[in-house]
Amino acid sequence: MVRIITGKYKGRSLKILKGDDIRPTSDRVKETLFNILSSRINFENLVVLDLFAGTGALGFEALSRGAERVVFVDNYRRALDVIKENAQILGCSDKILTVNNDALIFVEYSTEKFDLIFADPPYVYSYLDELVHKIWERKLLSEIGYFSLEHDSRIVFTPETTPFEIDTRREFGKTALTIFKYKE
Repeated sequence: MVRIITGKYKGRSLKILKGDDIRPTSDRVKETLFNILSSRINFENLVVLDLFAGTGALGFEALSRGAERVVFVDNYRRALDVIKENAQILGCSDKILTVNNDALIFVEYSTEKFDLIFADPPYVYSYLDELVHKIWERKLLSEIGYFSLEHDSRIVFTPETTPFEIDTRREFGKTALTIFKYKE
């Protein structure tokens, strides 16, 4: 079960997909992520991109805290169907857009700027560096924005390997959370 931590949907449960391919962000990681972000930005009116959306928990948490709208991207249509169901249950269908596409392809062709980008790819995802660099090249992150990437803790981004400024990195066993921001 996945619950919304705080905001207007606080305590509400989200439907989730069962299966080996779906790995929702753990409550501990999600709570840490949103504590970090809440100390840096106001969620009101933010435009959010949730790549590898899965259950949509990160995007819905942002909506609950006041984000204007969320674009959920996943290449698994059933995940997007569940996201649409959750949006209906929460009463926020008008604030979401679901895109059935590969995250890297979406990033390659998107022209919109986002204030907050979440990416939680499978740990075996082999295009992590390419994804980070493509988001930078396409200028998808607004200058006030943050980009949160959940990944295998053995992967370490450094100022030499990423075009973004590294704001924070936290480890939770095999999981790492790296939060990037726009480099001046």
